[in-house]
Amino acid sequence: MIRRAFLALVCAGLLAGCAATGPRSTTIPQDKLQALLAARFPYTGKLGPLFELKAQAPVLRLLPDTNRMGTTIQLQVSERLGRATFDGVLDLDYGLRFEPSDNSIRMADVHVNSLQFAAVPERYQSLVQGLAPQLAERLLDGLSLHQLRAKDMETVNGLGYVPGPIAVTPEGLRITLLPKTQS
Repeated sequence: MIRRAFLALVCAGLLAGCAATGPRSTTIPQDKLQALLAARFPYTGKLGPLFELKAQAPVLRLLPDTNRMGTTIQLQVSERLGRATFDGVLDLDYGLRFEPSDNSIRMADVHVNSLQFAAVPERYQSLVQGLAPQLAERLLDGLSLHQLRAKDMETVNGLGYVPGPIAVTPEGLRITLLPKTQS
């Protein structure tokens, strides 16, 4: 979805003429962002040698007042040895940034608002309440959410633009292209 919106922005630049005259932007609606996020789930992975993680059913929120996005994710953590399973919910918010080294849109300044698990044994409570949110923030900060194709970036650069700010608005995610500065 981000790729299609980015291509629409490039096409708008083509229609406006070859020379860059001013910033161009497009907004990706929340429902499209939600569909893009949902396509990456369910996710299954390992949490060290003792636990397995399943993540599913993400719900996206727009937080335009703080220029951030929020996500709530249903989790299931299973012990490999004891086979116990714990259901939980992770709620986080984050900013977005464009990374020019690989043309990706990445999570920035990730903050875990809550991480709750039902029926977690006492021996794991300190881990869940203390260390797990910090670990999640470190693991997710800088995570690539989407990578633009080199071909798309070549077209944008050829039109005299570079990626600019990414803003969270009440309508969705606004991506702006800025004219290249002449040196």
